[in-house]
Parts: sequence; C-alpha cells; structure tokens
Amino acid sequence: MNFCPEKLGRPPACALKLLRVMKLIILILTAAIIQVSAASYAQRVTLNLEKAPLAQVFKEIRKQTGIDFFYTDDLLSQSKPVSVHIKDAELKDALARCLNKQALSFTIENNIIVIHSRQPQDLPAEKAPPRIVTGKVVDEQNMFLPGVTIKVKGNPRYTVITNEKGEFVITVPDDNAILQVSYIGFTSIELPVSAMKKSAVISMKPDINNLDQVQVIAYGTTTKRLNTGDVTTITGAEIEKNPVSNVLEAMQGKVPGLFIQQATGQPGGAFSLRLRDAANFSSANGAPAPLVVVDGVTYPGAKLPMENNTLYGTGNFIQGGNGLNFLNPNDIESISVLKDADATSLYGASGAYGVVLITTKKAKPGPATLTVNIYNGVSLLGQTVQPMNTDQYLMLRREALKNDGTPVGASDKDLNGTFPTNRNVDFKKELLGGLAQTGNLNLTYGGGTLNSSYLVGGSLRNNGNIQRHKGSNIDGSLRFSINTNSADNKFSYNIAGTYLSNVNTMVPYDFSRLMSLTPPNAPDPFLPDGSVNWDSNIVNFTGDFNRTYRAVTNNLLANTSLIYRPVKGLSLRANVGYNNISGEELMGYPTTTMPPSTANAAASTHSIFHHYQVRNITIEPYAEYASTFFNKGDFSFKLGGKIDNNLNTVDEISGTGFASDALLSNPSAGTNITTTYGRTPYRDLGAYAIMKLVWNQKYIVNLNGRRDGSTRFGPNKKFGNFGSVAAAWIFSEEDLIKNNLRFLSYGKIRASTGILGGDAINDFAYLSKYTASSGTYAGKTILNPSGLANPELSWEHNKNKEIGIELGFLKDRIYVEGNYYRNIASNQLINIPLSAVTGVGSYPVNTDAVIRTSGWEMSLSTNNIRTKSLSWTTRFNMSIPTSKLLKLPTYYSLGPNYIIDKPVTGTLLYNFAGVNPQTGNPSYTNAKGITADDPSLGSADKTEFRDLSPKYYGGFQNTVTYKQLSLDFSFTFTSRLSLNAVAQNGFPVGYNGVNGGTVWLNRWQNPGDITTVPKVSATITNLLNFSQVYTNSTAAYSNATYARLQNASLRYNFAGNMLSKMHVKALSVYAQGQNLLTISNLGGLDPENLSITVIPPMRVITAGLNVSF
Repeated sequence: MNFCPEKLGRPPACALKLLRVMKLIILILTAAIIQVSAASYAQRVTLNLEKAPLAQVFKEIRKQTGIDFFYTDDLLSQSKPVSVHIKDAELKDALARCLNKQALSFTIENNIIVIHSRQPQDLPAEKAPPRIVTGKVVDEQNMFLPGVTIKVKGNPRYTVITNEKGEFVITVPDDNAILQVSYIGFTSIELPVSAMKKSAVISMKPDINNLDQVQVIAYGTTTKRLNTGDVTTITGAEIEKNPVSNVLEAMQGKVPGLFIQQATGQPGGAFSLRLRDAANFSSANGAPAPLVVVDGVTYPGAKLPMENNTLYGTGNFIQGGNGLNFLNPNDIESISVLKDADATSLYGASGAYGVVLITTKKAKPGPATLTVNIYNGVSLLGQTVQPMNTDQYLMLRREALKNDGTPVGASDKDLNGTFPTNRNVDFKKELLGGLAQTGNLNLTYGGGTLNSSYLVGGSLRNNGNIQRHKGSNIDGSLRFSINTNSADNKFSYNIAGTYLSNVNTMVPYDFSRLMSLTPPNAPDPFLPDGSVNWDSNIVNFTGDFNRTYRAVTNNLLANTSLIYRPVKGLSLRANVGYNNISGEELMGYPTTTMPPSTANAAASTHSIFHHYQVRNITIEPYAEYASTFFNKGDFSFKLGGKIDNNLNTVDEISGTGFASDALLSNPSAGTNITTTYGRTPYRDLGAYAIMKLVWNQKYIVNLNGRRDGSTRFGPNKKFGNFGSVAAAWIFSEEDLIKNNLRFLSYGKIRASTGILGGDAINDFAYLSKYTASSGTYAGKTILNPSGLANPELSWEHNKNKEIGIELGFLKDRIYVEGNYYRNIASNQLINIPLSAVTGVGSYPVNTDAVIRTSGWEMSLSTNNIRTKSLSWTTRFNMSIPTSKLLKLPTYYSLGPNYIIDKPVTGTLLYNFAGVNPQTGNPSYTNAKGITADDPSLGSADKTEFRDLSPKYYGGFQNTVTYKQLSLDFSFTFTSRLSLNAVAQNGFPVGYNGVNGGTVWLNRWQNPGDITTVPKVSATITNLLNFSQVYTNSTAAYSNATYARLQNASLRYNFAGNMLSKMHVKALSVYAQGQNLLTISNLGGLDPENLSITVIPPMRVITAGLNVSF
C-alpha cells in the first residue's frame, strides 16, 4: 500500500520516514522485552523441600532462575538443613527464608548470588519466622482475578501481584500485619493476618460508585472521596463497550456538563465539544473547546486544518476532522473531565474552558499476558429524512403548477414525459444505502514485576463508506510502555509511545444534499457498467463520483517521566511529552468529472495538494512534598512549572489546466499554479503552586495558584495571575451522623471559587498583519492589510463558583451527586466589525461586556440487585445549563442577536403567525403588530428570540449481569430547538427537482386546512420568500428533543475448567451496537447533527472475541 502521494518538487520521503520510525520502535521494543522479560521471569521461585541441604536448595534455585551462586564449602559445612514451602515468591524473599536462622547472608552482584558469613551482631534473635500467607482472589461470581495488588499496610516492601489464576504468596512480618487488597473497578479491602487462614480465599466486590477510584487531576491523582473539585471519570472498560473510532462517541451522555455533537457520520468526521456553555461570544458559533491532554501532552481535541471540508462535515474550507480520530479508543485507560475552578485553574489559559485528561494504558506488573481483541461488523445509514416516492412527488409538482396557474413547460422534465412517470428511485438508498464494513484488531502483550514492567501492542482498524463508489478509511498503530523502579524505590522512570498512520480514500463528496434535489423518476445516473451516465436529460451530479482523494495522516505521541524520591515524603518529577499530527491530502478534479461534451475540459481540471502539521511539546517539572502529622493530618505541597510549545503549519499547492489527468497527482504540473504557506507558533509558560490539607479524613482544603503567560498578547500584557480555593466536608464521618443516620453511608459537601484567564483570540492579534496579493506594483508584490494592531489586548477573566453535595445511602447502593455552578466572564476578547473603508473587516479588543453562565448538574447511580449470580446497576445524569448577557456597551456593534438578559447562543427571527387557512400562504406579524400573508419585512421585524443551545441533556446507563452473561445499554437525551426538516433544504417543495421529504405531505392543500406547512409553489418569488423569510422565522424551528439508544453490548465470559483445557487465561465473546434507536419528532431528521445535507451518525453493529493467553 502506498502511504505517500507523489510529492511536489521534493523526494517522496514520508514512506522512508515511516519505515525508519517503525524500525526504531521495533528495536526499542525488542530490547525492552528481552531485558524486562528476563527480569520478570528470573525473580520468581517455587520451593517445596523438607530438611534439604543448603547446596541442594541453591541448586534448585539456580535451576529455576538461571542465576549462579558463589560460595565455599567451608561456609556451608556448619549450615542447618532447610525445610521450605513457598510458591511463586520473589527471589530475595525466597533466599531470606532459606537463610533464616543461618549464620549466612547473601548479596546479588553482576547477576551472581554471593553467599558470605553473617556478622555476629547481624544474627537475628530467636523468634517466630515471618509468616507465609497464600491464597487466591476471586470476584462475586468466583472468577479469579489476575493482577490484584496485595501489600502489607505501612510496609510496601511486602507487596505481591496475583498470577493468572488469581493466586498469591506473600511473606508478612508477623501476625499483627494487615493486608491491603486493591484492584481497579473493585472495592479495596483490608484484612488482618491474624484472622486469615494459611490458605485464604479473598472475594472482592465491584466498586459500583467508585468513591475510592483513582481520579487523574492536574499534576497528580486523588480519589473521588477526597477530591475537592468537580471531576467525572470514565474508565477504559466503559469505552471498550462501544464500537467507535473516536472516543468522543463513547463519552456521549456519560459526563454531566459535557455536550458532544457529531457533525457527520463520515469516518474521520468532525465533532463539537462544549463544556458548560463556555461564557464567550464565540459560543454563538460553537464555544471554545475544552483543553485535551493525553498523558500530559497537549493534544488537538478539536478540528484540524484539513482541506476536505465536505468530507469532514464542516463549513469552514480549511478546517475539518477531529484530532481524536487518530487516537485508538482501545488504548485508553481512563478519561477525567475537569469542570470547576479547583480542577482546571492549574492549566491556566489553556484550561479556561474545561479540561479533558486522557490516560492511555501503561505497563503493569503481573504475569506475562497476550490479549487479542477483534471485532467485525457493518455500518449503515442512520436516521435521515425519507424522500417522497414518485407518486407523492409528482402529485406535489402538479399541485404547485396548478397553484401558480402555470402550465407544464419544457424545463419540467419530471412532468413533460422526458423522465418516465412510472419510474421510482429512492436516491437515499441509491447514493447512501450501502453497507460499510467496519473492523478492529487490537493486540497487547505485557507483564513484569513491581520493579520492571512492559507493554507492547498494535492495532488495525477499517471503517468503510456507505456512499456509492465507497473508498475506505484504514489505519494501523504501534505502541509501547516501559516502567522501571529502583530496588529502593527512590527512582522511577517510564516511557511510552504511540505511532498511528491513517489512509483515507473515500469519495470527497457528501451526496446527502443531492438526494433531496433529485426527482425520484429521474433516469439512472449510472450506466450498467457503473460509469457515469452523461445523458443531457438527467441531473448531472454524478460526475462528482469521479473526484479523486487520498489523505495520509500520521500521529506520533510520546511521553516520558522521571521521579526521584531523595527523602521520605519528597518527590522530584519531570515530565516531557511530544505530539505531532501531520497530514497530506491530494484532491483531484479530472476531466471525467465533466460531461464529454465539455469544450476544452482539460483547462478546467484542477488539483490540490494540502499539507498540515499540528505539533505540541510539553515540559513539566515539579516537586511535591507530602507528610502526615498527629496521625490525623495529611499535608501535601506541589511547586512546578509548565512550558507548552505549539506549532501549526499549513502549505498548499493548487494547479489548474492539466494536459493529462495522469498529472493530477502533481499540482505543479498545471498551467496555473497557486501556492500558500502558513506557520503559526503558540507558546504558553506557567508556574504554579498547590497546597492540600486533609484532616481526620473529614475536612479538606485545597489552594491553587498559577502565573500564566501567553504569546497571544503584547509584550506588556502577556502574564496574568489566577487561582482557586476549595474545601470539602465529609460530614458522614461525624459521630453524630454515624450514630443517628445509619442509612447514610457517605455524605460530602464541597465548594470552590476561582479566577481563570482566557486567551480565546487569534494568534498575534496584537500585531498589524498583511497578506500578499497576486498583483504587483512597480514589479513588487502588493501587501494588503488584514489586521490592525492592538498591543493592549489582555486576558479574559472568568470568575467561577460551584457548590456540590454527594450522598451515599445503604452502604452506597444509592449514590446521588448534585452541583450548582455560576461563572461570570468579563473583559471579553472579541473582534469588532469595522467599515470596509478601513481595509480590514474587524478589530480585536477587550470589551466591557459581561456574560453569566450557570446551571444544575445531577447524577444518580443505584445498585438495584446484587446477589452472587445476578446484579443490576443503573446510572443517570442530567445537566440544565443557562446563560445570560449581563452587559454590552452600545458602542460595540456585534449584531442584533446579542441582547441584554438573553443568551449569546440565540437568534432573532420573524414572528410566524401560521399558514393562512384560506390562501395557504405563510403569515407573519411585523414589529408594529400587523399580521399579513406577505408583509414588507425588514431586519427590525425580527422580534422573536430563540435560544438554540440545549435546554437540558444527559444520559442513562444500565448494566445487568447474570453469572457469566452481561448486558450493557445506554441512552442519551437532549432537548433543544433546531431548524426543522421543512426548512432544512433551503428550497420549497414544488420547485423543479426539489424532493424535500415526506414531511411536505402535511402541506396546505385546500381552503380551511390548518397546518404549519405552506402550500407548494414553483415560482421564483415563492423560492425567495421561502429561503429569505420562512427559513428565518419561528416556523423554521421546532422542538428537537430526542432520546437515543446510543449503545448496547452483550457479552459472555467463559470460566472454569474450559479455560484450563484451552490454555487461556480469559475468554469472552460479545455483540455490540451503536446508534440503534432514535425517538424524536423531527420528521426523520437526525436530531444530533440536525442536517438534511450531511450524512447523519452511522448505525453500527459488530460481533467480537476477546481472549488472553
């Protein structure tokens, strides 16, 4: 497969670069696996000897580990016989057991165990030997749990990991020790050794409400119980239940306050991501996206500077796609969404609009395990408007001409016999009705010890295209992770990397709009051999199928961290991350896109080569000190800094007039050539401090402070100071509550307030900018002004406040959380429109405008049934956001849609008074209160305001498990206003060729009819009235409330002797579905992407297998 289109005047180096990168990664992985695997296998020993000589014991250890011993016969002459029974113990623990009560000790030097005499003062006093505890860990269905961490409380030196059968062997100092047992997704437990049998069976229960779940936050981790901020975490296990190529699809409806909207169902398409309706004037066109951070590296979580806007579902010509399309969802361990000031303030300007922290899967200690996860299935068209059939369409067309008093003309080919009236084609099925194959293969291999662990993996993914002439979207990735710790645990080092390459060859056109602009009795646009039918009597849109497109996108993500712990409680850490997403697109318009009769078609051929790069480098050094005092207080202090260095580059070569279609792969071979180049650096520098105090596990205070600098402001305005303060009270730990409200198992009140700074404005807006034109003067290039300088630009101010309560009832079987937030945004950054005589369109300023956003968020989780065989859990969340423009100086002319005491996400509309029952014409009421069929309306007559942001949204998830069978399903819901299916097309039905869908069957037909759909007409006057007035009136907007079965997953986990016979550790089969059912009242229009002209989200059905060896 050729991953690199032909280059423009430079050698085709991307394939060589890709090969070099892959070779380097494979070399590193091979070395890592050899080294780390050797360490992991050489460190485990199993002995079952009774009164054996030491020499025999050493021989057995050498046999198992391959490590040689060095000693003299004289040393062993006085040794005592050894009785030892240990299983899968660490080498050092096994040696200690064998030499206990002997006058010998050992050291390990250069992979050799040296036996030497123990000094008399080092001989232990005669006392009971350390106790050996063995056992296994299982879940409620008695299925073993590998990888469980078991350690002695207060002495992490005594730590082991359960093997693939859930078994463990641990040495404890004495019977007074307490074992701590922890595993992700399960409730941690503590067990006194004195109460345990020698061979114990430990049963762990799922952590339904995750109060002690680790949450990733700014520069560290905490638990939900002790967190003072508002953070929602989604686990990798939840993500894996969704057959999606972008993790944002799996997040929909699961995070209160986070609104995600898919722009198109095309693979590789765009998403909009909005957290709590960020208080910014750009909210009217989509609020600034939250900051996305992957493993500590700033990541482009919004649109990328792509050329193919049609394919990627956005109206902006050079913006499309989404950076998270190039991050494999199966590689994600967890996602934390940070919402309030306490959680986000440490990210400075970048986190002013929320933060999404993505943590990928890392190396973990445990038995070496190979996991294979594979699924395959189909994607098909989701919900969309149903076109009218030929009988319905022709009925409306004849009715339109009758209403106009116009006879059938020569241009009315659908009616005058040019098109057969008995032909009926559903162009929705013809153009978009294909089945697209979707498949995914993921491989991971990992394991190791507590001191050294590794993980390697790879994936292949294919997303097909439902459009005719198809094409594909295929990617593959490699990844690795290595963790190492020194023997004394003072040093820790980890490194991880992912490389993904994507090739997209789909048709660069969305034919959704054409199905509504094509008569159902039009002749077949394709000949029997599949080529385009260029007959002059048909609608010639099909030439677009012959466009050529090829995009290659590469994503390299790498990070490393080093931790040094010089003394107890003090950690010094440095994180370095790198991300580079680069893409090359080649789009061609050959002569085959034009009818054969086109004169000099070669002169109209066109080709574009577009290259872009989004590069981020993040460096984060910090120090942390943690201490406990009076046995009740836990204190921690962090001091650190962050450097973000971002660079966006775009260059493009466009050529027209090619002598041959074969030359389209090289735009520079065209007759006319145009080149553009852009390079935009952005840097962010910050220093921060964090102080946290937890007293008696009940009272928590957290203070954050940051000084932040941004290159988007002038020399004297670059830096700003921001911070937050938060507190929490776990009142359920008070004796009064414990003794009198026994049904209340958990209760916490938290509050936070802070000031954040925003820099949501174009780069270098404080400087004057000029754009080179194609013309010249006196032989020199003409420069046109494109931006006026404003060196006084400075930070936006966002004052955020929040209060929340968390309640757990009946041992947390019922968990409720509620939040109220209120944000005030001032010193807003906006571009003020200027007169055309100035030579520029706008001027950047800080305004005195003030915007307030507020809202309620709540979540509920219940453990409805929990028995040994059956469990049923439910989760529900809902958000109710509101916003209001509090202040806007009158000297700023930002347009009529910005009104005091109204949201900034709304629009002014004409007041639709209904369809006149006698005439069938739409009626409107103007600003003077006069209602008429065809009043003279101007902009001042737009008197009705409608807010287009969601009124509320949320999700509902259920998990039902019976023995080894589990069923998961989740719904999302949203309530909002939207442009309805009648107005979506922009053209009224009745006009020649317009097939607006079956919603037009409810039109006005006879005097006395009561309806909101006007009569049909084919006149140009009706066309203009419809597109300019009706679509800008309240008639065009309808209630778009909907509920969607977003995901369903059915899985069976095999267990018992069957796995042992198959020599596998775990095996499961599953079926999954995405976007399975939608309930709405929009006439078939998809209520998420809300467009008749763009492919809606796909319906996906897959089946798969997950097996571990």
